[in-house]
Amino acid sequence: MKRFWTRPRSHNVMKRLIAVLLVASPLAAAANVTNVSKVPGYLPVPKGAAVILNTGSTNTGGYRIVVQRSGDAEYIAQATRAKAQVPASIASRFFSDLRAAAPLQNVQHAACMKSISFGTSLFVYWNHSRSPDLSCPADARGSALEADALAVASALHISSAPRGTVMRPLMPGEQHKPLPPAPSPTATI
Repeated sequence: MKRFWTRPRSHNVMKRLIAVLLVASPLAAAANVTNVSKVPGYLPVPKGAAVILNTGSTNTGGYRIVVQRSGDAEYIAQATRAKAQVPASIASRFFSDLRAAAPLQNVQHAACMKSISFGTSLFVYWNHSRSPDLSCPADARGSALEADALAVASALHISSAPRGTVMRPLMPGEQHKPLPPAPSPTATI
């Protein structure tokens, strides 16, 4: 006996396509999550201490530093957690500028353009208030806090430098060319 109604072949193809998409979608989403910048983990904050947070970006590592008036510090930078000492002069200047800028949410900031891959934000938390992004300060108080936060990070040898080597892919049809030899200081012309 002949069937009057049969499923078209496209119906089976559509079922397979849906099945592949259902399996592939979570895998693709998981792959994207691993490329997202991770904000550094939390640290205990003793009473009176300040927190410096650099959020990092897609291509740069962030950090979180807890600094006390005495210069005692604890930080997380990428995969490293450590305790260290900030020079007393830097810690003293930082806390002096924090007192002058309080409350921190009133520090002026300007809108500024940031790179999608390398743009980071820098915040300072102290005395129950948080500064706006100090990467683009609009007044002297913000500039002083930015300089102090960067000085603290520098004293601890923390950097938000790019993660690993950044390579530019070759354009279609572009040939890889070795760098020309560097001139020798002893060569004569």
